[in-house]
Formats: sequence, C-alpha cells, structure tokens
Amino acid sequence: MAKVYLVEGRAKLQSGVMKFKLYIPATKPKDAMEKAYELVGSRHKAKRHQIYLARVEEIAPDKAPDNVKIFSYIDRVVVY
Repeated sequence: MAKVYLVEGRAKLQSGVMKFKLYIPATKPKDAMEKAYELVGSRHKAKRHQIYLARVEEIAPDKAPDNVKIFSYIDRVVVY
C-alpha cells in the first residue's frame, strides 16, 4: 500500500500567487514532490522555479480525502 503525503506550497502565476495543498499517494517524499511539480505545472502552466514547496509530510491514509484513499490501495497498474 502506498503512503499518502500532504504537500503544501505556493506558485507564482501571472495573476498573482496561488497557495495550494495536495494529498498525493507515493512511496517516498521525493516522489510526492515530483508529482506536485507535475500537477501544478501542468494545470497552471507554471515552471519549476515558479513553484515553492513549503512542506511535505506523511499523513495517515484515513485522514486523506476519499478520492486519495482509493488510489493509495493500488500497488501497480497492469496493462493488457
């Protein structure tokens, strides 16, 4: 089962500064950080140097939102 990480930070966008909080299932904190860069960058067209991650911490899976709990139980994806 994957761990769930809470990633908090802010991103500098054209319209100003946006604060964000993401719940990300990952195996390591570094993987959660990479996924946060990927998600914020693709959704808001922000480069890595415009994204600041303030905090990455592991949380209990039962404290995460329901949609994150579903993905934390998936160990691998099988392609047929």
